[in-house]
Amino acid sequence: MSLSQIRAYIETRVAAAFPGITIVYENVQETPPPLPYVICLIAYPSTTETVLCQTEGMVENIVGNLQLSCYSDRGVGMGPLEDMGAQAMTCMNQMYDWNDAYTKVKCGPINGPTPLLSGPEPYALVTVSCSFTATHAFTRQGLLTSQVLLVDI
Repeated sequence: MSLSQIRAYIETRVAAAFPGITIVYENVQETPPPLPYVICLIAYPSTTETVLCQTEGMVENIVGNLQLSCYSDRGVGMGPLEDMGAQAMTCMNQMYDWNDAYTKVKCGPINGPTPLLSGPEPYALVTVSCSFTATHAFTRQGLLTSQVLLVDI
C-alpha cells in the first residue's frame, strides 16, 4: 500500500495552497492553533481497488475523500471564509496538475464551500470536500517500464 505517499502528496499541495495559514493534519495537534487555520482530513473508504501490473512495475489505484475545514474569526463577515473556501477549491481543481513521477491525485466533484455558523464557538468555518482517485506507480528495481527503452535484439 502507498497510503503514506498519497497522503504526503495531498498534504504538500494543501500546505502550498494556503501560504501563511496554519494547516492542522490528522493525529498531529490536539489544541487548535490561533485563527485562521485549516484542518485537512483524508480518508480511504476503498482500498480494495485492483493493482495493475506491467512486467516489473505496478500501478496502485486508491479511492479516497479529502475534506478541508477552514476556520476564521466569527463576526467579521464571510469574506475570509469565502477566500479560504476558494483557495481550497482551487487546490482541489489543480491537484492533478502538480508534477510527481510516481503519484497522481485526481479530485472528483467538489462539495461546498458549506458554511457552518451556528453555535457559541468564537470561530466560523466553511467545509469543502471531494472524492479523489489516486494512482501510485512503483517498481521493485526503481524504474518503471514506461521509463525504459525496450529494444529488440
